[in-house]
Amino acid sequence: MRRELDKRTVDSNPLIQFREWYEAALKSNVLEPSAMTLATTSHDGYPSARIVLLKDYDERGFQFFTNYDSRKAEELKVNPRAALLLFWGELERQVRIEGVIELASREESEA
Repeated sequence: MRRELDKRTVDSNPLIQFREWYEAALKSNVLEPSAMTLATTSHDGYPSARIVLLKDYDERGFQFFTNYDSRKAEELKVNPRAALLLFWGELERQVRIEGVIELASREESEA
């Protein structure tokens, strides 16, 4: 039986709610709970999606690493708008995130 989201039980702060759900996914039997789909657009406007791994998150945003010369990095240089999707089917949950991607500092990338 599928459960529906009860908005009365969702925290009004999206980051707090994400933390609660992400920690539940980490503790459960979800395969690759940090795997998320990154959707970008190509230079000619076609959608492009691939799986990346969530490395960290805080009030500034969600962090993942990629090669600066990869296709996704090239697409983000042209159009920094992107979407992330984390899907935890076993928990009947998904989180959608939309926004502008910013390059991490060299210190963050090398940490």
